Amino acid sequence: MDYRELGALGEKLACEYLVKKGFKILGRNYRITFGEIDIIAKKKFKLFSKNSKIIHFVEVKTIIAQSGFHPEDKVDFKKQKKLRQLSEIWLKNNGYKQNQPCQIDVVGVTISNDSKEPKIDYFENVVSGV
Repeated sequence: MDYRELGALGEKLACEYLVKKGFKILGRNYRITFGEIDIIAKKKFKLFSKNSKIIHFVEVKTIIAQSGFHPEDKVDFKKQKKLRQLSEIWLKNNGYKQNQPCQIDVVGVTISNDSKEPKIDYFENVVSGV
């Protein structure tokens, strides 16, 4: 499996995970010349729920299991800054107001070599200043 196939598998698993957790997927692989947002999601509507208004920009990192390494470790300061900028561009291009509640989340997917269930870790609101 090459890195693109691995990434696509991780994003598919992350979407399935988020849907099971009550999210609606608004978009996938939002690309502009500057970069890409893997998943854009929103909690499914719940009456009077403040959380249903938050747009979640989700970065997915997928690896084949290795000792001492976690996929979410790849979301360094530089990547966080880029995600912040991309989320602002997406909100503007999609007609949201500047004060739209949003956050950047990370899903780490670890695929084991022995074909067992993948390990999925979800980290909410990992980037400050969004």
